[in-house]
Amino acid sequence: MFFLQSLYIKYQKIISYILIPITFICCYATYIILSTTHNSINSKLLFVMLYIDIILLILISFLLIHRIRRLFKFGRKKKIGNMFHKQIITLFSIVTITPSLCVFVFSAMFFNIGIENLFKAPVNKAMDDANQVVAIYNNEMEMSMAGFACDISNRISELINNDMFFDPKTINNIISEENAILKRNIIVMQENVGIIAKSNFTISLPFESIPPRVGHLDNGEVHTWTNNTGESVISFVMLNKNLGIYLMASGDIDTRIVHYKQTIANAVNEYVELKTKRTSLKITFFTFFSIITILLVLASVLVGFIFANWILKPVNKLIIAAKNISMGNYNSSIEINELKNEWDILISSFNTMTSKLEQQKQQLIISNTQNAWKDIARKIAHEIKNPLTPIQLSAERLKRKYQNEITTTPEVFNTCINTIIRQVDCIGSLVTEFSNFARMPSPKMLTTDIVALIKECVCLQASSNKNIMFNQFLERNMFRCSIDPIQINQMLINILQNSVNALNEKPSNKKNSIIGNININFSTNNQVFCITIEDDGIGFSEDEMKNAFKPYYTTREEGNGLGLAIVQKIISEHNGEIKIQNSKILNGASVFIEIPYDNEKIL
Repeated sequence: MFFLQSLYIKYQKIISYILIPITFICCYATYIILSTTHNSINSKLLFVMLYIDIILLILISFLLIHRIRRLFKFGRKKKIGNMFHKQIITLFSIVTITPSLCVFVFSAMFFNIGIENLFKAPVNKAMDDANQVVAIYNNEMEMSMAGFACDISNRISELINNDMFFDPKTINNIISEENAILKRNIIVMQENVGIIAKSNFTISLPFESIPPRVGHLDNGEVHTWTNNTGESVISFVMLNKNLGIYLMASGDIDTRIVHYKQTIANAVNEYVELKTKRTSLKITFFTFFSIITILLVLASVLVGFIFANWILKPVNKLIIAAKNISMGNYNSSIEINELKNEWDILISSFNTMTSKLEQQKQQLIISNTQNAWKDIARKIAHEIKNPLTPIQLSAERLKRKYQNEITTTPEVFNTCINTIIRQVDCIGSLVTEFSNFARMPSPKMLTTDIVALIKECVCLQASSNKNIMFNQFLERNMFRCSIDPIQINQMLINILQNSVNALNEKPSNKKNSIIGNININFSTNNQVFCITIEDDGIGFSEDEMKNAFKPYYTTREEGNGLGLAIVQKIISEHNGEIKIQNSKILNGASVFIEIPYDNEKIL
């Protein structure tokens, strides 16, 4: 049972998508069969479709119950977007059910009115009149045939009564004279003898067996009737009861009249049968129509559920992302493959907004961090710089005064004094770096050829590092835009120096040989210029990529940890971005810089 439930949950969407078209097709097929002429085959098909419709009704009801239960279950858990989901589902259900119920009610009313009107007085009178027309026509045919038979029988009766030994030839002549125009089938028969006389081409087969009542007729009496097929009218005249002689005449009815009579008779019979089944017909119609209507309504509601889920899917994503942003998580983007409709455009705009918010947040964090470190650097520089000068002066004075007076191990004295002076110089340089970081001014934008600036920095580094290959891939020979050339120059020198240091620290390096490569790429795209500096050094560790931009973070013994912090500060002041990663081309470190420019200020 659990396996079937999990299987259903997994494939419920596919099941719904399959059931909905099958439902509409089966309802249409039921309607077609219901509206066609009823016979045994159609009746069987109708009940087969009824069973199929009932099965579909049960399946769709189960799907809807399951979806409604899930909706209220999530409602109790206060799932995001559930309230809006309920409102959309309710709206779709009302929009679907209301017109369907109206159509059902009006259709049932019109059907009932139509059925009742079918059996009202005008229709009944028309059917009775049709029967009367058929009866009148039959009476006229029988009277005509009876008159014709009487005329012939009178002449033949005189001949038979006057002459007991009548001549059949004379009777044939009388029949031929009387039948010269109308061409009826006529025979004169005598019991135990057979046919005495007949008209031309007349055979006995068309005449059916004589009804029992004709045996009670007296001489000259006539009995007329229509045969079982309704195609002929037959008259019987008793000529001489004692001798057992009688005459039979038949006339064929026009085939068109026979056809019309049969059609009228069938219509009357169907009308009478329909009239007797009026109540059962109403019940059958309402049963089928109710099942089809309920099935279509439930299928439409299921379509409404699917459509609502399709609409609410991006809405729920937006609600969740907006809630994450309200909690401080600005990196809440929504995945989107392509722009198909307004929802996708809205999601794309939302992603752009969250991206900008995240950038502003990061810039704010960086700015606050840098301000905090600036304050620390300023205090450290102030506290350290004050004692440095007396220490250095004291060490130099000791060296001058006692250098020649010390006779015991003078080299130790000189070494210690020189170490003190050298380390004081190093501390002074460090304090200067702290002061520079703390006092870094705002950029002064000047129209500068950034390509020439890159070439100048690379040339300076290449002249100092002959054992490193500097490869420049510059999209343009000149690109002038508004930047602070001093700060950008400092930024490039710091990054290039880091790459040089990384290559010099490679354990496999050999002196007097090329120890590595540094690639410098420059390109422009979408109102930004991009600079990428890559090397084939040792690359970045995970810890370095995480903390590289923090002031005073360094992995080198001689480093002060301010290089990339200053670089990030410069790029931030230029409203740009910097990313560090390991190079996929050179397998070393890669620094990617992106700085926007204004088209109107480009020369």
